[in-house]
Amino acid sequence: MLAFTGALLHALAPAPLTPDATVSLFASGPEQSIERVFDTAKPVRDGRWRYVYVHHSRTPSGNALTLGQETGGLTDHFLIGNGNGLTDGAVQTGPRWGQQLPAAIPGMDVSDDCISVCMVGDFADSAPTPTQQARLVELVKTLQHQLGIPASHVVLRTDDASAAGTGSAFPAGAFRAQLVR
Repeated sequence: MLAFTGALLHALAPAPLTPDATVSLFASGPEQSIERVFDTAKPVRDGRWRYVYVHHSRTPSGNALTLGQETGGLTDHFLIGNGNGLTDGAVQTGPRWGQQLPAAIPGMDVSDDCISVCMVGDFADSAPTPTQQARLVELVKTLQHQLGIPASHVVLRTDDASAAGTGSAFPAGAFRAQLVR
């Protein structure tokens, strides 16, 4: 009987999490609020996060799986889609956020108390989609409100044409004007 129970439990067990395990949030209606970003495997500890860092993928398309292929999984905490590879405005939360681990972006020096948000797209020549911009504002304002992060701690590197920045076409002024003061 014990062997049968063990076999049954093994068969019913969920698959283990993989490095690319993500949760997609669309936050487009009352049934799925952006507040769900705080439903994490490891609780969000008070004072853990002090900054939010926003950058672009510098790719025309992508999602957590495709952008994390070379690095063993998504290195950012959040990814916001542009309609190419991930629904426009969809927010994917990566395993680093779920486990409350620091971002691990190759070639970028992001502090351990900084939440990393990557927007799919190359904003060196064109701006994010309106839906993508709205979702970014919604996500960052929610993080600010829940975690007490001031607007001065939302980091954009607008002068950087690499993936570490937001690109010259990113509407930094309009974005900053919408943040929680």
